[in-house]
Amino acid sequence: MAGKSHTMTDRGYLTQVQYLTDANLVARQSIYAYQRPRIDLVETVLDLAALTGAETVADVGCGNGMYLAGLARRGHRGRVLGLDLSVGMLQAASGRAPGAALVNADAARLPLADGQADVTLAMHMLYHVPDKQAAARELRRITRPGGTVLVVLNDDDHQLQLRQLLASAAADIGMTVDPLYGWGLDAAPAGIRLGGGAELLATVFAVVQRHDFASELRVPDPQPALDYLRSMRLTQASGDPDRLLAAVAARLPAGPFTITTHCGCLICR
Repeated sequence: MAGKSHTMTDRGYLTQVQYLTDANLVARQSIYAYQRPRIDLVETVLDLAALTGAETVADVGCGNGMYLAGLARRGHRGRVLGLDLSVGMLQAASGRAPGAALVNADAARLPLADGQADVTLAMHMLYHVPDKQAAARELRRITRPGGTVLVVLNDDDHQLQLRQLLASAAADIGMTVDPLYGWGLDAAPAGIRLGGGAELLATVFAVVQRHDFASELRVPDPQPALDYLRSMRLTQASGDPDRLLAAVAARLPAGPFTITTHCGCLICR
């Protein structure tokens, strides 16, 4: 079982287990090959940023560099900064966006001057920050007056079928898991979802605009779902991931099944 720290925000777990390399993240990114209708989230978010190509862009929690690579594909001319708590993520990002400046950094204490960025991205990363209010203030601080901050978060119903499946499989083998938060002491509500994120950011920014993106994953067979679930902190924190995944496999249909997806972009000024 997980220890007293919540794995969603525990620095040791995040940097030395979940994001030691980008293998877990790639497993989760890969399942979107089955999304219908297909939403290219990187391109959609960069479109919402309304970039001219000359801005300084800071990607806070840049992960393995998907948005940095998207900027490179667009021929972005301005300075591009990628910041992440995990050195492993920065190593993966360096291969995707060799032109970006990469910095090992804590989102609640960013090593950037006030107003250094014209546009700041925070993509699927607020979940992992213990002090989310501090992170929101930092996103505002490093962004110049008149600049834009874009934050992407999942909503409550995102991939609900997968989380419910995991919880049901856990019950089959005598485990108990909250499908949103976790196991035992790990089940404290440390996560943040789209609605809560909008409320949080509204305490820091004058304007927060919400754009929702809903779709489906039409998965053809069990393996992509099992690979996804193996990568999740809920599975890894179970104490016996192989036994849990075997219970999941027993519940999965042999043929295609559908998983809803629902995330959103919060545009803050």
